[in-house]
Amino acid sequence: MSKEPVKDLSVNSVVEPEAQASEDIERGTEIPEGSRVVTIIVNKGEVTEKVYQTPAGERITLKF
Repeated sequence: MSKEPVKDLSVNSVVEPEAQASEDIERGTEIPEGSRVVTIIVNKGEVTEKVYQTPAGERITLKF
C-alpha cells in the first residue's frame, strides 16, 4: 500500500454520519447500544444507507 498523502479530498472526504443516524433514531428506528456500523453506502457524496451489526449478530439496515 502506498504511503503517499491523498491530494484530492473530494475522492476521499470525511462523512459525518452521526447527525443523520440520530434523525432516524428520533423517527422510531432504534439501534441497540453496542451496535457497530459495518457498511456505509455513499451516492454522489450523500450517505444513502448504513448497515449496523448488533451485539447479538443481527444486521439492521437504515436507508436515508
